[in-house]
Amino acid sequence: MQTKKTNRIFLATGLVFSLAALVIFGKLWRFVRFPDTVVGKASTTVAIVPKKGDLRLFLPLVSAKSSFVSNYLGPANAEPEGEWMKFADLDLLESDLGFQFSIDCGESVTIDIPPTRIIAWYPEVFEDQEFGIGKNSAVAWEHLGYEGLWMHSGWDFWSERSPATDLQYFLETDSINEVQPLSEMEKRLNSCLRGSQVRLKQQEQVTSARVVAAVRVPAVEVDELSRHTMDLVPYLGQAYPQSGFAELSPDAMLIYFCGRAALDELTDPDAGYWTQARFVIAIEPDN
Repeated sequence: MQTKKTNRIFLATGLVFSLAALVIFGKLWRFVRFPDTVVGKASTTVAIVPKKGDLRLFLPLVSAKSSFVSNYLGPANAEPEGEWMKFADLDLLESDLGFQFSIDCGESVTIDIPPTRIIAWYPEVFEDQEFGIGKNSAVAWEHLGYEGLWMHSGWDFWSERSPATDLQYFLETDSINEVQPLSEMEKRLNSCLRGSQVRLKQQEQVTSARVVAAVRVPAVEVDELSRHTMDLVPYLGQAYPQSGFAELSPDAMLIYFCGRAALDELTDPDAGYWTQARFVIAIEPDN
């Protein structure tokens, strides 16, 4: 009798673990197959989580102990001089910051970046897991007087949305969530997003701004881009003269996030599916 009871316990335990394994396998299989899920006007896709090696060209995920970071981001004990991470009348480090883009692209579209925690860069920020895919966080850095925010786009393993997800998919996909040719991506970027209105909201405080510069850096040029973290604005102004960065005001703030290869574009076989390109946009406060 005792043996039968023990066998039932083992059987029940085995069934529980088997069901848990099936759930996990189902989630993994969903990521592997790259299915599409349309969410509102700004379509989104459940993204495969890139391995760390896939993100090596995305500067924020380079090890903070590497010579690259020390060369381009300065010494670990460097203190910012004067006011830092200010945009118009907002203190970006004070509390979560949200963005709302109002875009006219044949029809009116609203794209949100949800309230996001801004983390001032420090040597271990990328190793401490504060800045991860699916987390509402961004890393702030300063270069030549310009403020910038590194953001993730896409989804993590548990289907948690990263801050720039909807903005990325507006630029890359059509209404049924299919990746578009390069010409369509460039049109979305330059004719739709650039010039659009932006509302920044921090608690009860709202500030109006406008997208004044925008560029999409393809896979073949990402490596060079990653070498210009601390002179990003002049580099973009010189390398992409039509992007608007050459005329950028010191009051501007940059938003930097990853993108996929266009439908008709060569890919980098050494980079991840979701980290082929880089988007950099700049916003300036309305006067």
